[in-house]
Amino acid sequence: MFGARRNPTLWLIMTRQFWVLIHRYAGLYMAFFLIVAGLTGSILAFRGEIEHWLTPENYDEYYPITIQAKPVLDPFELRERAMALEPGAQCNSVPPHTESGKVFTLACEIVTHKGKDETTEYRNISLNPYTGERIPINLPNPFNEPSLWPVTRKNIMACILLLHYELLLGDEVGLKIFGIAALIWTLDCFVGFYLTLPKFRSNPFPSSANISASHFGRDCRNDGLKKMGSQTKPRSFWQRWQVAWKIKWPSSTQRLNFDLHRASGLWFWPFLFIFAWSSVMFNLRDEVYNPVMKRLFEVSEADPYQTLPQPLYHPPIDFMDAYAIGKRLMAEQAHRKGFTVLKDLGLDYDPVKGHYSYLAHSSRDLTEITTVTTLWLDATSGAFKGLKLSTGEKSGDTITAWLVSLHLVTVWGLPYRMFVCVFGLVISMLSITGVYIWFKKRRTATIKRNIITPVANLSGQVN
Repeated sequence: MFGARRNPTLWLIMTRQFWVLIHRYAGLYMAFFLIVAGLTGSILAFRGEIEHWLTPENYDEYYPITIQAKPVLDPFELRERAMALEPGAQCNSVPPHTESGKVFTLACEIVTHKGKDETTEYRNISLNPYTGERIPINLPNPFNEPSLWPVTRKNIMACILLLHYELLLGDEVGLKIFGIAALIWTLDCFVGFYLTLPKFRSNPFPSSANISASHFGRDCRNDGLKKMGSQTKPRSFWQRWQVAWKIKWPSSTQRLNFDLHRASGLWFWPFLFIFAWSSVMFNLRDEVYNPVMKRLFEVSEADPYQTLPQPLYHPPIDFMDAYAIGKRLMAEQAHRKGFTVLKDLGLDYDPVKGHYSYLAHSSRDLTEITTVTTLWLDATSGAFKGLKLSTGEKSGDTITAWLVSLHLVTVWGLPYRMFVCVFGLVISMLSITGVYIWFKKRRTATIKRNIITPVANLSGQVN
């Protein structure tokens, strides 16, 4: 402590006022971003339902196929027919099953050559599952950037999504700006929590009830006087801290804003941190999230395999054989590592790295939407190359799987979606009340300065 007093910089950092200033200006920087993210996040909690309602024509079930007596074609046969219908098409992702009475859709990459120029277009190809004939419908391809203007019912949810994490800027700039705000938010979670803790004091009986009156005004002064009058023994840490968890009602506007800001921050603190750090994961994954997680936890690589000297577009092992090999290898790994394969999700091929990815929903996954068990096999030899489990193997992977699922609202069904919808409003409220508190204190300080300075000048002139 004495060493800190001899070092002015260290002494400043150790003071509570220093962290109050850090929290204040961090909050002012984050306010706009968190208000936008909170309000849009409340809407995105029900994104799937809203998109189904606004654009039913973007979903396969909108185009029913007459059920026929004959069996549906194999998905790998339908893949070959799709590529034959579209010259230059590469359909490198195939679902494992064909559903009766439902349009079969493949997301394909269309490569066209004009002279020396090569262009790539992502397009969906929809087929009749019984005949393999092309169905002239235009389902949106997830790899294509949505058109943001003009705003219509077809793209409004895409606009809200891009506004949520990159301010509609459409490039890396918005992503990084939001990422910086998320990083500051993550660090400020700890600063804000610290500032809710009661001040340490050697004398448990404060000499004046005006200790916190400057923060809250007359309400807090009266509370202090009442407590001072009835104080008979030192209050414990929890007795002093529990005030921060409560919202006094009725009270002045300033006190109510402060209580809402402080108490809501405490009650929702775990989810504030979860959403802050997961935002860093989405926006600054390579720059911040991965280095920190690798430093603290055991983390596996997303796809650790090297690229080939030349892309292998036509591997020796075709999709049908690769699917059979992948299914067998996954069963072997499930037996060895003690998990259960619940559902096949499909087969992907990466010509740049020359391997297949067999995707499945297993007992190690939180959901089949955001967490997937992945097995890689060599497209030339069929040899097992690697396996990635969402949870239960590496601590960093488990944490990441939970962060993704919680942020994207894919766990715990409707109750959790309703909670996140309300939580988004809480995030906006915390920012608005924080700005209000700063504005009131700034205005009070300005008034005091304008009154005291002229009086001091006048006093000097009289003397």
